[in-house]
Amino acid sequence: IEIYKQQFSNDLVDDVRDAVLQRLSVLKGLEDVQYAILDEVVDTPATYADYYNVGAGVPFGLSHGLGQLSLTRPAAECKTRSNVLFVGASSRPGNGVPLVLIGSKQVAKKAVEKLESMITAQ
Repeated sequence: IEIYKQQFSNDLVDDVRDAVLQRLSVLKGLEDVQYAILDEVVDTPATYADYYNVGAGVPFGLSHGLGQLSLTRPAAECKTRSNVLFVGASSRPGNGVPLVLIGSKQVAKKAVEKLESMITAQ
């Protein structure tokens, strides 16, 4: 498990965060996105290794039984928070690299649509 902690140092996490925020800041309406962050949680493979003792990774999410078939996985949009979206192996469309990438593309599109509607409403 220690090897996962070494792969994601605080410096690396900070560098990746800064790079993501820089890329987002070139989009219309997101120029000052870094100042709009109210809360932030960073999870890495080391986080899951510590929490769930799954040091080898979790390619199928935390569970992969019949209750975790694609249709029964949580949707991308949070039911209780309109500004929260989910993506990854534990949400729809499902697990495996192709489906997670498809889900990532769908959530990115949905996030841009939500931000654009917020900007238009102002």
